[in-house]
Amino acid sequence: MIEIVRAGYQIGPPPYGYRALRIRVTDPSGRSKLRAVLVPDWQTAAVVKQIFVWRADDGLTFAAIAARLNADLRQYPAPSGRWTAKAVQRIVTNVKYTGRQVWARTAAGRAAPAEQWVTSAPNAHEPLIDERRFELAQLRAGAGL
Repeated sequence: MIEIVRAGYQIGPPPYGYRALRIRVTDPSGRSKLRAVLVPDWQTAAVVKQIFVWRADDGLTFAAIAARLNADLRQYPAPSGRWTAKAVQRIVTNVKYTGRQVWARTAAGRAAPAEQWVTSAPNAHEPLIDERRFELAQLRAGAGL
């Protein structure tokens, strides 16, 4: 798993805003394998970008963002049913939106310290959010907003 993540491939379902593109890669032994890379899903990627603007730039709470999203589900389709504050929080705290692959953010159901995460190099896939906006959104999240 560590090698797959560090190589920039997706493990599991893609996060909201992306879709998985299956590609065939050849390993050093010459064996061909299917791997998944993330590519933006342009309709939902725009929603992710808007969520980060509302959070990082406007300082809205997760619940306030969910309410705005639910007010126009045609423009902001929900991952399942309706938007919740928890769904918004999962997006805001997911480092994959900066273009890095990451694995092991949790251990035994609890958040693991960032220094224990397995990450890829930058730009493993197209980022939806720049590092500055992502970090600002995290600072607001840490402030309990």
